[in-house]
Amino acid sequence: MARGEIIPKILEILQAGTETTVDLFDIFTSGYGESYRKMKSSIKYGPPQFKTDWAFEYRQLQQFYSLLNQLKNQGFIKKGKNNKRKSVWKVTKRGLEKLKLIKEKKNSKKFIVNYKKEKDNKLKVVAFDVPEKERYKRAWLRAVLVSLGFTLLQESVWIGKNKIPEEFIQDLRRQGMLSYVHIFEISKKGTIGQIF
Repeated sequence: MARGEIIPKILEILQAGTETTVDLFDIFTSGYGESYRKMKSSIKYGPPQFKTDWAFEYRQLQQFYSLLNQLKNQGFIKKGKNNKRKSVWKVTKRGLEKLKLIKEKKNSKKFIVNYKKEKDNKLKVVAFDVPEKERYKRAWLRAVLVSLGFTLLQESVWIGKNKIPEEFIQDLRRQGMLSYVHIFEISKKGTIGQIF
């Protein structure tokens, strides 16, 4: 499983209330009904006669704990004890925000980039200010503007003579971007006339 897929899964599982590190690790590594304790004892006391991949499993275990430690250091999860004195990992507020951001990013990939391009003689200016924490939405918006034939006038200001598709406006609304994007139609060209 790729690292980009593991982090949201860990956060989702912890958010759902997985009790112990053991439970969490079992979800990711035990393929054939093998429990964490069996794997740990095979690492500690040497592999059983039939086991040939104990070194791989040991590395996998170390990578897993390393990832948990990184998530802890970044403030996404925290470790404590429950009433049975077992290790308990919980998602922090920052971790929930990260999970939400990952899900939004994944969902934004479902939106169209190549809308139907229709010529229009009226000059349009699209200006936007998308927050840094939602930069993937900014990248999507730039890709759409390029596909619609708009050109960059200056940072976050684009200009073009094509119609703005209704589906594009609906996608802006679905992604919660309407407050970030402003679209103007220019009737008098001024200095912009030198460009077009």
